[in-house]
Amino acid sequence: MQPLKLIKSDPEKPDEDTYGEEMEKFPDTNKKPNKMVQLLQKLKHQRIVKKEFQKGMKEQGKKPKLLKQTSAILPFVQLNDEYILLKEGVMDIFQVQTKNIHALNDADLNYLLLNRAQFLRSYFRSFKEVILNFPTNTEVQRAYWLKKQQQAKNASRLKYIEQKLFEFEYLERERYNREFFMFIYADDKEELENRKSDCMQGMQSSFPLQRLSKNKKEQILFLLNNQNTQL
Repeated sequence: MQPLKLIKSDPEKPDEDTYGEEMEKFPDTNKKPNKMVQLLQKLKHQRIVKKEFQKGMKEQGKKPKLLKQTSAILPFVQLNDEYILLKEGVMDIFQVQTKNIHALNDADLNYLLLNRAQFLRSYFRSFKEVILNFPTNTEVQRAYWLKKQQQAKNASRLKYIEQKLFEFEYLERERYNREFFMFIYADDKEELENRKSDCMQGMQSSFPLQRLSKNKKEQILFLLNNQNTQL
């Protein structure tokens, strides 16, 4: 039987197990964390927070908040012939009759602007001026030429009338007019009538106001709240 030999460990070479344990105790601090790992950890944390919040809401018995309906946001309640009922007060809409200021001479232009400035200085109550693009209305012209079409008997005359009707249809479909409107506000109907009279009298010498039909007011409110939609 051979005698056992004593194996001396090399002090300069550490044991592999010991080296692994030392590396676990002292990780490499120079290694940068992966951005994808950080993002996943952040998303995981957000999901945990969201689940905890939903769980807390269920325990409290609170219903989730619903989006408001359009009728709850818009201030309009009812549209009448003489006024528009709001949630807080009443209002009415007038059309402003515009003028070609480029065709006026200096004296007429100064007179027009002075009357306009005088109204703005004297009328200090709530009002709003709105500009909208409306399709060209050629109903009157089309009705005239349709009547002429029924009376015409000459072939060349009928061809000319058909060409005119085609032009009016094209204008209604492709061309838009820029129209100006004035919104007048008040607390009640009686006060609204007084303010409408003041505005019509004050604007008479500069840009007169024209009353509108109920259908026209509906179109104005529709375009005002649906600006990406055509009539």
